[in-house]
Amino acid sequence: MLDFPANGTATVNNGNRTIRFGAFEADLPSGEIRKSGSRIKLQDQPFKVLQVLLEHPGDLVTREELQSRIWPEDSFGDFDHAVNVAVGKLRAALGDSAENPSFIETVPRRGYRFVATLDEAPVDTHPELPPINGDRPGRVLSGLNRTLLAVLAVVISGILVGSGVYVGHRTAKWQPPDFQQLTSSRGTVYSARFAPDGHGVIYAASWDGGPTEIFSTDPKIPGARSLGFTATRLLAVSSSGEMAVLQSVDNRFLFAGRGTLGQVPLTGGSPRQLAENIDWADWSTDGATLAAVRNVNGKQRLEFPLGHVLYETAGWIGHPRISPKGDQVAFLDHPLYPDDKGVVSVVDLEGHKRVVSASWVSVEGLAWSADGTEIWFSAAQAGSERQIYAVDLSGHQRLIFRSPGGVTLQDIASDGRVLLTRDEERVGMMALAPGATTEKEVSWRDWSVPTDISGDGNTVLFDEEGVESGPTYTVAVRDMRGSPPIPLGQGMAGHLSPDGRWASTVVSDAHLLLLPTGAGTARQMDSSDIQQYWHGPSWMPDSKQIVFSANRPGHGVQCFAQDIEGGKPRPVTPEGVTFCLISPDGKWIAGNGLAGGGGWLYPVEGGQPRPIPGLQTGEGFAWTSDPRWLYVYQWNQAPAKVYRLNVLTGQRQFFREMAPPDVAGLHGIANIHFSSDGRAYIYSYTRLLSELYLVKGLK
Repeated sequence: MLDFPANGTATVNNGNRTIRFGAFEADLPSGEIRKSGSRIKLQDQPFKVLQVLLEHPGDLVTREELQSRIWPEDSFGDFDHAVNVAVGKLRAALGDSAENPSFIETVPRRGYRFVATLDEAPVDTHPELPPINGDRPGRVLSGLNRTLLAVLAVVISGILVGSGVYVGHRTAKWQPPDFQQLTSSRGTVYSARFAPDGHGVIYAASWDGGPTEIFSTDPKIPGARSLGFTATRLLAVSSSGEMAVLQSVDNRFLFAGRGTLGQVPLTGGSPRQLAENIDWADWSTDGATLAAVRNVNGKQRLEFPLGHVLYETAGWIGHPRISPKGDQVAFLDHPLYPDDKGVVSVVDLEGHKRVVSASWVSVEGLAWSADGTEIWFSAAQAGSERQIYAVDLSGHQRLIFRSPGGVTLQDIASDGRVLLTRDEERVGMMALAPGATTEKEVSWRDWSVPTDISGDGNTVLFDEEGVESGPTYTVAVRDMRGSPPIPLGQGMAGHLSPDGRWASTVVSDAHLLLLPTGAGTARQMDSSDIQQYWHGPSWMPDSKQIVFSANRPGHGVQCFAQDIEGGKPRPVTPEGVTFCLISPDGKWIAGNGLAGGGGWLYPVEGGQPRPIPGLQTGEGFAWTSDPRWLYVYQWNQAPAKVYRLNVLTGQRQFFREMAPPDVAGLHGIANIHFSSDGRAYIYSYTRLLSELYLVKGLK
C-alpha cells in the first residue's frame, strides 16, 4: 500500500524496502545501512535523518522539518546541537564531505538536500492544482515509474479480487481529483463555506481593490450574486441557513479581523449583533450554538458556547471549527501575534487542550474531515506556500494535496468535497529615499517586512520571512542609496539602536539577540523568566537599554526594560500591553492595551498612564522626532493617509498619503517608518491574489 508519513512524501511500504544510492543500501524497515554488502554502524538518529532525506531526493528538507520528525520535544538550543551532531555522524558513515558533498548538501541556515541519484526513488502520488489564468496543467503522478505502477496494479487487483470484485483483463485507472474554478476576477477570497443544501457556495471576496462583499454561487450555474453585505467578513454558515459575520472590522492582518459578531439569514436582512471584540466564529453541526474567539485584556479566549471559556492564550487563535459530534473544538494555536506560525490543537468541553500536529511556519485554514476522524489544515514548513495535510486525534499526520504557489483550505462538505483557494501572496516594501520624489520598490525576496529606518533615512532594517529564509527568518539591512541587502542573522527584526551599532531581533519567539550592524559578534540577552517575546525591542535614546513586549508564565503581555550590558528584564507597564515604542526623549512608552483599549502613554519612571487623545480605533502609530507628536494611520488600509497627532491635545494634522500603484488584491499598508525629518520613509504592503476552487476526490 501507499504510506504517507508526517512530512507528506509518499513511500512504498512493502515491509521489505531497500533504497540504493552509489555503493550504499539503506534498509528502511530494519534501520540498517550497508556498503557493498557490509553493514555500517550508524546510530538511530542519524539513520532517521537519512530516511527523511531519502523521502525527498533532490528537495530541501528544512531543519524545522527534521525537528518535528525526530526531535519534537527538544528546545531550540538542544535541537540545534542534536541535528548538527546527527548530520555529522551520517556524513562520516557515508564518507561524505560538507565542502564537496556527494550525498548530503548543506543549505546554509535552512536545512539539507540529498543530491545523489536513487536506484529506487520515492514517488509523488499527489497531483498539482491546475494553474491560475491558463498556465499549462500541473503534473499528475510525478515520478511514478512503470515498474512501480505495475506492482501497484497487481497489489490493488489482488485486494479487489479478494473483496469479491472482478477486475478482468483491464485495471481501472486511478482517477485524479476534479477541480472546478468558481472565481476568476482579480482580487482576494477571504473565506468560503458550503451552503446548507450542500451544493451552493457562500464566500467573501474583494475584487479589483473594492470593498469586501459576500457572494453566493451555484457550481452548476456560471456566475455569482452579491448578498448585499459590504465591508463584511463571512465567518461561518449554519445548517439552518444562518450566517455568522464580522462587521466594523479592524483589519490587523490578512485572514483575520477584529469586530462585531453578527447573525443574519442567507435570505437577507440586518445582522443581529451578538458580541464585540471577536476575531473568529463557527457554528455547531445543529446550527444552534456558536464557538468564537474573543479578545480580553491582551489575551485571546476560545469560547464555546459564547461566554464559556475553553482556552486562553497570550498568543492568538485562528480558524476554530466545532467537531461533527459537538464534543471538541479544533483550532490553530499561534504563539505570536500576528505571525501565523503555529500548531493544530483541540480542546474538549471541559477545557482539556492538546496539540495534535507539529509546529508550522505558516498555518491557515482548518476543517474537520467528512467522517469526523481527522482534522484537515493547510500549512507550510517554510515561507507561505501552504499545502493541505490531515492529522487524526492521535497525532498521525499525512499529506493530502500540494501545489506550487500554495493553497488555503476553506471548507469540507459532508460528502467529502473541498473548497480551497489557490493563493499568490507576498509582502513587499515601498520606499521614498532621501532626496527622491517618487517611491520605489525595495523588496528583497517575497516577504520583506520593514521594522525601522535610520534617522538620516539611508538605512532600512527589515526581516525576510519568505520560503528562502527558513523557519527562523532572516534579519537584514538595506542602504537606500542602491546597495544590495546585507543579512545580519536570524530572527524577526526589531529596531536599530540610535548609535547605529546594533539591530535587535527575536529568534523563535524565545531568544532576544542584538546583532551588530558592522564588525562584532551577536549578543544574546538574559531572558530570565520570560516565556515568549512579542514585538521586536525598541531602544532608549542612549542606546544602552532596550524596551520590549513579552509575557512570563501565567501572565499577560506587558512591556519590559533591560540594560544591554547585563541585568534582568524589569516590567515597566501593566499587563495587557502588546506594543511598546519609546519616545525620542526616553520618558514615555506609547503602547496599546488596558481594559479600555486604544493607545496609552506609560511613564518609563513609573506613575499613572494616560490615554492618547484623538487616537482612533485601528490606527497604527510611530513617534516623530518631537516627543509631542505621533505619526498615525489606519492599519492595513490603502491608500494610507498619515496624520501627525499631538499626544497632549489630540490635535490632528494631515501629513501625506501613500500607496503602491497596483491596488488589485492589495490588502493594505502597514509598518510605516519615517526618517527624523519625515522626508524619507518606508512601508510594507500585502497583496493576495486568490481563486476559489471546488475539488472532488481528495482523500
